[in-house]
Amino acid sequence: MDSKTSGGRIEQRALLRDEQAPLGATVVVRGGNDTQVKLRRHAERTARAWSLDGRPLLGISVFAVLDMPLEKLLRQRFANFRNIYLPTVTRRARYGFDLLPTGQRPHFTVWLRRASDEELDRLLIALGDVQPNPEYAVSRHLT
Repeated sequence: MDSKTSGGRIEQRALLRDEQAPLGATVVVRGGNDTQVKLRRHAERTARAWSLDGRPLLGISVFAVLDMPLEKLLRQRFANFRNIYLPTVTRRARYGFDLLPTGQRPHFTVWLRRASDEELDRLLIALGDVQPNPEYAVSRHLT
């Protein structure tokens, strides 16, 4: 069976990990300084590559703090990001966003329905305040 749809996208449904979304207090990490424009660009890039149930999958990547301490996840996956977002799963859900268990654990995709201005504004609020990545400076100054 071909995993590509007619649009050349890879269908995600069969590739989703068999696990539930993390518990409410779990922190998810997103790197960088997001704006509505940047989030839309990332969601559209995801939609060009992936589909869900035959429709383009609009979404952005996050990593859940599950199997390792936050500091280790930041060092391993986010050392190139000066700033990060650290919302909890509960905060994200409060604004109506589902998490899909995509890629390798602990990667998830925050699933967007339209990537409209209103939805992207809600996502920015759901992400919370951007904050300095404490592992960025450490990683950058090691010799």
